[in-house]
Amino acid sequence: MYLQKLYLKDYRSYEHLLFEPDPHLNILVGENATGKTNLLESIYYLAAGRSQRTHRDAELVRWGSDGFYIKASLLGSPVRHTVEFLYHKAKGKSFRVDGVRRNTLADVIGFANAVIFSPDDLTLLKGGPGERRSFLDSEIGQVNRSYLRSLARYNRVLSQRNDVLRNLRRSRNSKSTEDLLLEPWDLQLAKSGAAIVTARLTMLHRWAAGARETYQEIAGPGENLTMSYQCSFFGEIPLSMQDKDLSITKKDMEARLLDRLGESRVEEVGRGYTVVGPHRDDLAMFVSGRDARYFASQGQQRSVVLALRIAEVRWMEEEIKRPPLLLLDDVMSELDAGRAQRLARLVGSGVQTFITCTDLSDLNLGRSDGMMWETGGGDVKTIGP
Repeated sequence: MYLQKLYLKDYRSYEHLLFEPDPHLNILVGENATGKTNLLESIYYLAAGRSQRTHRDAELVRWGSDGFYIKASLLGSPVRHTVEFLYHKAKGKSFRVDGVRRNTLADVIGFANAVIFSPDDLTLLKGGPGERRSFLDSEIGQVNRSYLRSLARYNRVLSQRNDVLRNLRRSRNSKSTEDLLLEPWDLQLAKSGAAIVTARLTMLHRWAAGARETYQEIAGPGENLTMSYQCSFFGEIPLSMQDKDLSITKKDMEARLLDRLGESRVEEVGRGYTVVGPHRDDLAMFVSGRDARYFASQGQQRSVVLALRIAEVRWMEEEIKRPPLLLLDDVMSELDAGRAQRLARLVGSGVQTFITCTDLSDLNLGRSDGMMWETGGGDVKTIGP
């Protein structure tokens, strides 16, 4: 599946744009603030249903407009699909596939798949737990629609349960009354929460194996990368490198979360919100046993993130049986020759790739096929193969 046509209306810096990219390699050249990243962001939006830069759709609307519109034609063998996203500040978001309105985001995600590299990727290490949870949710959601449904159910129940907790905090009730009011929400939260964590662990066990191998190729045999899932109700779960080691079942997760919700009852009523669950979990990464967030050098941190992204491409290709769209946003100039060469290997004949740069001399791909484009003035124009 590749992106055949992209139409944008009132998206960021684009009032109207029709973009028909090459099915293989697309190099977008332009000065900073000319729309290169905006274009890649809109392509990623097709895959994830959200921006990789912000959680607020209102920030994607062109200045002076009420909303934005994205329409894409996706061509595969032998299928063709049209995907549309429409956002209005007053009415919210709606979507269509092949002209038919879909009710939920889960019904739209998966027609396009994309992995994006950008200089901001270091936030996967340096950012807060929310950054890493958001990353997991976006990437798993692209290939697993049931995960998105579980996530939507969980967030809905979590919000309703927190409403009950806030009401209980303001009033005086017996423990039996608190249990009576919260137990129905506990059961629903535990069921959806267990589905979320189980899906995360299934993905991460496979993903960690690829990231470990790639990191050693980049950094050499003297260093190693390990990862663990920091579960708020199950404790630290090392991400061993074999699928067979994933011994914690969904049933185990559900039972443990339900127990922890009960054990945390007094604290939660006192605080007025839910303190355990996948919305409180985190992902930790270690270089040679030391937390990469605090002890890894800048070069090591970049190597970790690069290994994570390359492993993500491989994992996603295995899951969907086709390569995802590859979006490289001004990253080649950030990498030394070895890392750039490693990343360039992903740019193959079977991967539709979009690369942004301010200067063609930043690229060292050793190839000239594909199409070059120039961004500026709210437009994207071809400047030759």
